[in-house]
Amino acid sequence: MIGAGIAGLLTARVLSDYYEEVMIIEKDELPQKASNRKGTPQDFHPHRVLPRGDIIMNRFFPDYMEDLFDLGAHNAQNDKVVNFSPFGTLELVINQRSVASSRPLLEFAIHQRVQQLPNVRFLSRQSVRGLVTSDDNKQVTGVHVKERDGEKEERSIPANLVIDTSGRYSKLNKRLKDMGYNVPDQERLQVKFGYSTRYYLVPPHINEKLSGISRGVPEQNIGSVGLFYIENDMAQTILFNAGGSNLPATNTKDFEKQLNEWASPMLNNLVKELEPIEDPRGYRAAESVRQHYEQMESWPSGLLVLGDAFCNFDPIYGQGMTVAAIEAEILANCLKENTPPQICFERQVLQRMQQAIEPAWWLSSIEDLRWNGVEHVGSVPLKGVSFAQKYFNLYIKHAMKQAKEDNNLSMFHQYMKMNGLIDSPSEIINPDMLNMIITGDESAEEEAVLAELGEMDMNKMQERLNELVPSFSLAFDEKVTDLFST
Repeated sequence: MIGAGIAGLLTARVLSDYYEEVMIIEKDELPQKASNRKGTPQDFHPHRVLPRGDIIMNRFFPDYMEDLFDLGAHNAQNDKVVNFSPFGTLELVINQRSVASSRPLLEFAIHQRVQQLPNVRFLSRQSVRGLVTSDDNKQVTGVHVKERDGEKEERSIPANLVIDTSGRYSKLNKRLKDMGYNVPDQERLQVKFGYSTRYYLVPPHINEKLSGISRGVPEQNIGSVGLFYIENDMAQTILFNAGGSNLPATNTKDFEKQLNEWASPMLNNLVKELEPIEDPRGYRAAESVRQHYEQMESWPSGLLVLGDAFCNFDPIYGQGMTVAAIEAEILANCLKENTPPQICFERQVLQRMQQAIEPAWWLSSIEDLRWNGVEHVGSVPLKGVSFAQKYFNLYIKHAMKQAKEDNNLSMFHQYMKMNGLIDSPSEIINPDMLNMIITGDESAEEEAVLAELGEMDMNKMQERLNELVPSFSLAFDEKVTDLFST
């Protein structure tokens, strides 16, 4: 295993059920407590596990939430979350036991669980210099590593299966090309995003924990703002923008100025009650990248890739750790079905992972492409961008109206389930829902959706929707437990 981040830890847990020994090779020093790592430059910023990821992680690490609480994580049950959007303000109450923590605390808790597995071994402060292969490069048989300290010894470590979970800056593309493989062009979202995060202490007099999300207005280049509680009476405030202009500031004065301009007055007042701990820190990335290794005519046996090394996302949507969990679960299912692994096992895993991550990639791309300056680059155009953006605008407008006027959160919960990767987008984008939200009110949002649909026979609405958006039929083969039913 190359990399001891969340993807690597989840994958090690899966492999521990099928292999006598699992080794995780990590270039950083292994943590003795929750702390930021150089190898994870974005871990200072807010992270979250989406509902589907939480289900999977609980299967791999039962009651892992209790470990986090023992380490000081915040129990968000009964907390209020206020959503501010151009369509109004909505206050929700978290009505179930829910954990909130920083990324370092979450990773440390999972690391401790994996460390307890008797057949998993960590090898830290080691850089992977390359892959060990057969003479014809058709099989990967290990890795070359070099110590980062001391005598900087180099050696080769044999392996039956090598999995790259090294993250966004993986070198697998180059290594495959050096082995003589024809690697497909990457699908890229040139998003040029940036965010800045500041930590705060929560004063003792604040008894009611009120988190907030102020959604950006891309057409006005107004960024998004979030306030989240984490462990040990701390909170994080994050500023986000995409497209390359007006990115969040990393100095205190300009950070506070943007916070005042972008956040709703209520969210601003919430932040002002907190006590800043340090200056804000920023994170920038030029693009999100999706590999298409499943399209390769041949693939070396004994090699797999998971997590951000396979597909990385704009982190603002919180999909990365959940997608890694989904991929790890697919690996577990494939190993269960093919023990010992059969010929073309690796290709099967790659294909099934690619199908499973399609909704996450599509949903985050749809939202990022709202910002001026963001561009999708790929051999196949991204399907349904314009229609989905307009459709979701209309849907959210009706969801907010339903919540306020009828005290009915069903539409909003359905939207959350989709973004939590519990349900397919087709649960929201379908003829029945379309008939419900097209009311004839001649609003700008409704007219925009009708213009996308064009003149058509209403009896053939599903056929038209199939033309406009992907089906995602292969991404949700198994029904995921409904977390929103209570």
